[in-house]
Amino acid sequence: MRSTTSSGMFFWALFILAFSSLAAAASGAWIFEDAQAVVAAKGGKADAYKFSPTESIKGAISLGPKDVLKVSLTVKEDSKVGRPHQAFLLVQEPGSKVETFFPLSVKELSGKARVDLSHKDLSPFLLTAPSLLLSLVLGSFGESTASIVTIGNVEPSLDPTSKALLEKQKQKDIGEGTAIYKAKGEIRHIFRVDPQSPPKIITLVFLLSVLVGLGGLFVVWFPILGGNLSHLRQALKAAPISHPIFFASLLSLEGIFFMYYTHWNLFQTLAGMALVGPVVLFSGSRALREVRARREKGER
Repeated sequence: MRSTTSSGMFFWALFILAFSSLAAAASGAWIFEDAQAVVAAKGGKADAYKFSPTESIKGAISLGPKDVLKVSLTVKEDSKVGRPHQAFLLVQEPGSKVETFFPLSVKELSGKARVDLSHKDLSPFLLTAPSLLLSLVLGSFGESTASIVTIGNVEPSLDPTSKALLEKQKQKDIGEGTAIYKAKGEIRHIFRVDPQSPPKIITLVFLLSVLVGLGGLFVVWFPILGGNLSHLRQALKAAPISHPIFFASLLSLEGIFFMYYTHWNLFQTLAGMALVGPVVLFSGSRALREVRARREKGER
């Protein structure tokens, strides 16, 4: 029984391994071939270095101030030439992990890719580094696996004068003796202070003046303006809904103004006005229409 169980587990392990290998083979991967790095010196001899996805360049490549490093290769998606969504040369300083990248120009039909690198393309920080690590990054949408392949190391060579100038520029960029990244001081936002209500004495004075004005209006309404309460029953009979609602909506408007003065903000006040305003308009037009009908009959 023990031997049978072990044999069964071994069989299923082989089956899963074979299935995983087939799935990985079906999905494919971004690779390259015919790759080389050529250091071309102006007026000098060019040095060529071969590399592949499984073998990087042995030793370090020297890159002088007038040299141009030309990296060329053929990009493939599994076994067919292709053009990935991302294809770039990654240049990294191994100690600090500071890095930059340069995109490759890839031809869609042939898959031929190329990128040039010289001193003018690198920052003073990278140029003054003792060695730089070159890597090739290929990837795109779809099921094909992206790849990051190490090409080799490049050593920028500088004369003493140029190196001194670059070191000075480097210290100017990052600051001598200070950290490149550090916490900044806390930013405290000071907003405008909320408006304050006027002193109570001023409020009471204006309130008293309004009450006196309303009282005076009611005093002169009957003897001078011709106020008549004898038609109140007739008006409520002709428009039993419009008159009470119109009067209640007017009181509601005054209540909204009071709430705005004491508690509400502008948005709450506008919302209240938007609700009460149409009621005032509709009921007021109906109530005034009834009043006009009585005036046309000569009733005052």
